Formats: sequence, structure tokens, C-alpha cells
Amino acid sequence: MLIQLVQHLPIELLFIKKENMKYKQLNSTYLYDTLAEAMYARELEYFHYEFDLNNFIEIMKHTDEQSKPQLQERIDETERQMRNVECIYNALEKQILDQDEYQAAVERATLRRLNA
Repeated sequence: MLIQLVQHLPIELLFIKKENMKYKQLNSTYLYDTLAEAMYARELEYFHYEFDLNNFIEIMKHTDEQSKPQLQERIDETERQMRNVECIYNALEKQILDQDEYQAAVERATLRRLNA
């Protein structure tokens, strides 16, 4: 519900820095590394919802009529969760102000996962 409300707000209203809160030690590398990891997590989350959705749709084709309403509820809930993940992903994406810095962060994040 909250995500649906804030998705239409201008990004400036969602991420307001207070005048008394100045970042003195946090640099853009930290910001973009955090964004890269958060966006990767949303991609994983979406992947799993989509994976489940495809399974539910396939099961729906082969299930008995009595089971279909419950299965449809699961499909509807999964689709709702997918929309929520998309909203969060879009909000994260709007925080990318420098594509080169973001791409460098994605590369660092990918290396960390490969070396883990």
C-alpha cells in the first residue's frame, strides 16, 4: 500500500536530505555500492516470484476445479508482490545520478559475489 502511494511522488520528496545532516564520511562509492547490491537483491527477488508465478500458471492448467480458486489467490498475490518489487527497483534506479559510477559499483559487487 505504501509503495503504491509513494511511487507517484517526485524522487526529490522521497529522499530529502535535511540541512543539518551533511554526509562528511560517506562518499559516492558507498552510495553506488549500496544501490548496486540493493538492485541485485530486487532482481533476485523478482526472479523467484516470476519462477513461482510460471509454476502456478502451469499447475492451473492441470489442476482440478476445486483447487483453482486457491491457486488463483496465489497467482494474484505473487503478481502483487512482483509489482511491489518493481516499484522498489524503480525508486532505487532513480537514485542513480552517474551511470559510470553505478556501472563500476555493479562490477565491484559482481566480483565480490564471485569471490565469496
